[in-house]
Amino acid sequence: MADPAIRSRLLRAIASALADARDLIIAACSHETALTAEELAPEFSRMTRTLEMFAALIQNGNWVRAIHSPPEPNASDAIGPNHDVRTMLIPLRGAVIVFGASNFPLAYGVCGGDTASALAAGCPVVVKEHPAHRNTGRLIASIARDAIKSSGVNPDVLCYAEDDGLNTAEFARELIEHPSAAAVGFTGSTTVGMSLIKIANGRTVPIPVFAEMGSVNPNIIFPGALATRAKEIAKSLADSIAARHGQQCTCPGIVLVPSNDRTFASMLEADLEKHPARRMLSPGVLAGFRKAVAKVARAVGEDVSTHLNNGESDQTTPLVLHAPTKAALALPDILETEMFGPAAIVLSGTMDESRAAVDKLPGALTISVWFDDSDRETLTSLLPDLADRAGRIVFNGVPTGVRVAEGMVHGGPWPATNRPDSTAVGPRAIERWCRWISWQNAPSELSAFST
Repeated sequence: MADPAIRSRLLRAIASALADARDLIIAACSHETALTAEELAPEFSRMTRTLEMFAALIQNGNWVRAIHSPPEPNASDAIGPNHDVRTMLIPLRGAVIVFGASNFPLAYGVCGGDTASALAAGCPVVVKEHPAHRNTGRLIASIARDAIKSSGVNPDVLCYAEDDGLNTAEFARELIEHPSAAAVGFTGSTTVGMSLIKIANGRTVPIPVFAEMGSVNPNIIFPGALATRAKEIAKSLADSIAARHGQQCTCPGIVLVPSNDRTFASMLEADLEKHPARRMLSPGVLAGFRKAVAKVARAVGEDVSTHLNNGESDQTTPLVLHAPTKAALALPDILETEMFGPAAIVLSGTMDESRAAVDKLPGALTISVWFDDSDRETLTSLLPDLADRAGRIVFNGVPTGVRVAEGMVHGGPWPATNRPDSTAVGPRAIERWCRWISWQNAPSELSAFST
């Protein structure tokens, strides 16, 4: 797919065909994942609009970041030989293997951001089926492949690899080790992400993996904000934690509060109790949630059996755990465990203890800071440390809700991702499936900046 006009046309064809089947896709996905049609509607829009965004991006051509360094008029001004050098991004040679997310079956699924950006770059894509939403995946793949064919392109530029679930790990290995694989896009757990990275690095010719993995997404509340807006902040956090029943990679997991009591935790708990029990995305997600919550609860000495329904129900209720910040500083399970579901832990202590906790936090996709004018000096002094630990810092707001835009970074330090130099969201995501090439002293007709 060397011609950007062809790539642009097929991306728009996919978006249009999916839009025509919107109601069918949302109904199938809602039935399979327990996400409501209202929750899936904005996700569906994000999927189709991201395809259209990349279609427009590659038509423009500026994304290749072409740079020309002509010879200096005076050769002595050049650092090294006075060569003519031209540089740009070109697509990787081979297929991008996409492992979609369980929690966003549309925006991170068959035709989600990884697929859209890879096709835009000029790479064919192989999507590995996710067992949590097989029917949705197969429906979208069928619609997309028909649309690609109708645009005059071989539909095999987008392949869908069905997984019967009998040996998923070995199937994933076969896909990554295939000689035609050039890169991997993954969204999921840290355990699985690390295993895929190991396979890719163990190939005769290693290939890059761009893995978005676990994140506790800390929220730090400063004294002035706690004194003036505690109830407002608690409600905002409760709504964020409960959205999509907590099954978002940016769900708030840790709340650091400059207080020596449970007052804020009780506020948050009261707001979360207004959200009903729900079924989670899949039995695997449910089991993982129960295991993670039990692990953190044991660390803080809380009994959560009522909230988890003793494993007798496929539904869970939102919950809040609480511990002194001082205790968390000595117990890595509290600061490092992503519960991935409708749960958070409130850590109460002094502002100095909150600052000490920041030093021990693992890399995260996001860190949110809640502050007032009286907190600005303290916040300013802490910002460099926060920037070291997150891909996105949110000021006076919740981390859920990721805008698809050039200014967005959806990534972060380990273990949030293995590639903190990249983003999985926004137009710059296309650069993951490319590499730099330079032409030195090439005739102009051979070094044209072609995409």
